[in-house]
Amino acid sequence: MSANSNSSSDSSISLERNGPTYGISFTRAQGDILIRQYLNKNISSFECIDTGYNNLIFFIDTLENTERYVLKIGGRYWNKIKTEAEVKALELIAKYTTIPAPKILAYSSDRNNEFGVEWILMTRLSGQNMNEICKTHQLSLNAKKSIIRDLADYIAQMHFKIPRFNKIGALTFNGEIGTDLNQLGPWSTYEQFIRDRVQAETIILNENSTFAPIKDSMLDAIHQFEKFQFPSFSNLPLVFSHGDLDFQNILISIDDLESPRITGIVDWEWAGSFPCSEEYFTSFNYFLNDNDEIRMIFFDELEKRNVLTPRTIEHFSLLEKLNRFVTNLALWHLTDLVNPDDLIVNKKLEKSRCIVQLALTELQDELSKDTKK
Repeated sequence: MSANSNSSSDSSISLERNGPTYGISFTRAQGDILIRQYLNKNISSFECIDTGYNNLIFFIDTLENTERYVLKIGGRYWNKIKTEAEVKALELIAKYTTIPAPKILAYSSDRNNEFGVEWILMTRLSGQNMNEICKTHQLSLNAKKSIIRDLADYIAQMHFKIPRFNKIGALTFNGEIGTDLNQLGPWSTYEQFIRDRVQAETIILNENSTFAPIKDSMLDAIHQFEKFQFPSFSNLPLVFSHGDLDFQNILISIDDLESPRITGIVDWEWAGSFPCSEEYFTSFNYFLNDNDEIRMIFFDELEKRNVLTPRTIEHFSLLEKLNRFVTNLALWHLTDLVNPDDLIVNKKLEKSRCIVQLALTELQDELSKDTKK
């Protein structure tokens, strides 16, 4: 799912990377043309927001009214699929839920346009980014509870208000489920979902020289993994998922810091139909990684709304190990590095190798116990 999701990423040590926005640009002059063409308005303020990793984000105000706008310029790694997935996701959100989300005003999923990029023009929601709020405020227990209640309501709507699909993958314009953003799938079973991703990581290990120091070890782990027999995951529901629902994509009001409310959820490009377990690997990190009390309050609120949690998802322990195994084989943030010879790279590679080996051993042990039952 999201490129921001990785159980082994170490945010304390960053490497310069030619990421999705490398070589992508959009100017004020281009913005003037786009806003006049699609809104018949004139820009008064055009601000680049330094928060996007996969996209360029601009906040736009106009002379003609007080409505505020967001212009999202797509990154270079995806062609059509990410833009169209977000547009379709927001269409479903508007049709079936009361989740506060941007309204699409115009878009182009074909970068062969006059601007040379994919783009989405949408309304800007009120509130402040929760990520920024947490940098300047220490949220109290009551404040976190207030946000959790709103979030649980919106997750329940995603799971139960939006019609479910019988496949795993991203949304397409025709209303069906297609490949994910990495152009894998779609899948009919969870096991195939995992095994295909492992094969995709095998290709990266073989083709990307950055992973050369650990390639043989990882390929050996994959060879062992391929022999495993897994239980049926038929009781694992497929639900509509945001795909990256952490605090950087949540807007909140802070008029009352003891009772903040969610005013918007943004960045729906990774949305699609996914096993409900995947959300706990790609989203909610702010609450899952807090103390035990907050994590249990979060699960309690979700379960009150009949949303499955790690406490109630069948085989969750096994699913967590599978995710840990596949997401650490060829770490996405070690691709396209400016300096792949940096000493930090070797440390990260060795860490990922250890994580994979441990996950493999734990998988083997758990599967053996299940077999003996």
